Amino acid sequence: LGSGAGSSAEMGMPRVLLALALVVAALPARPDDPPGLIVDIPVTAAITGGALAVWGASELARDRLAPLSCRWCQPSALERHARAQLVWSDTSAAANLSDVLVLALPASLATADYFFAARDVRRAGEDVLVAVEAVALAGLGTQAMKFAVARRRPDAWARGTRTSSDDDLSFFSGHASMAFAAAGAFGTVAWLRGYEAWPAVYAAGFGAATAVAYLRVAADRHWLSDVAAGAAFSTAVGIAVPLLLHRGQGDRKVTVTPLPIGAAGLGVSGAF
Repeated sequence: LGSGAGSSAEMGMPRVLLALALVVAALPARPDDPPGLIVDIPVTAAITGGALAVWGASELARDRLAPLSCRWCQPSALERHARAQLVWSDTSAAANLSDVLVLALPASLATADYFFAARDVRRAGEDVLVAVEAVALAGLGTQAMKFAVARRRPDAWARGTRTSSDDDLSFFSGHASMAFAAAGAFGTVAWLRGYEAWPAVYAAGFGAATAVAYLRVAADRHWLSDVAAGAAFSTAVGIAVPLLLHRGQGDRKVTVTPLPIGAAGLGVSGAF
């Protein structure tokens, strides 16, 4: 990593840590009676399996599904500047690290969940199934966007030529999507289960996912907006799947209260 990239990364790290701290601080406090997690195993397994099957089939048919040329071919000046600052001189090392981390992240969260569940294999299995469901749905959405948008990857843009269909499938990042979906899903599952370590799950998960996103840019495989969009989309999916499809009913409700924010307008405050 060059001196310019190194100083940029060092300056950006406190901002990343601050953002993660704000995310954790904004999460609801652990309830005395957690809403709980409801998992219909056959239905959840069918949704997960179907999403994974379609995702896998689209990968096998990539050359036929991908457009013949890019639809989004040129980056903005800001993205070119970010690329110049963040790309490593050894892009292969960054790519390999991102491959290892994107697989290690969900595996580590699943292992931690097993201990949070007091080594209850059934409960931990349900937790992992819900998380995999979220990752699969996020992956399916990401794959659809890749084919629809057809954005030129930064390394192919710099090369000035397309050598394969994959060169025009940059938006958004599949690695970032997988990592952020896993972090959001495992953290939300831990909150619904009432595991005391749920803030740590969110913090560690999103911290590692941010590293994955950074490494994809450092590997010159994605533009900054590719990983940012993948992170935003898949975080939303990772949190929404457990909350909307598996949250216990009970007597808990969601309330929204308007809050004044200076003269600019109103904000909202939510309570679970």
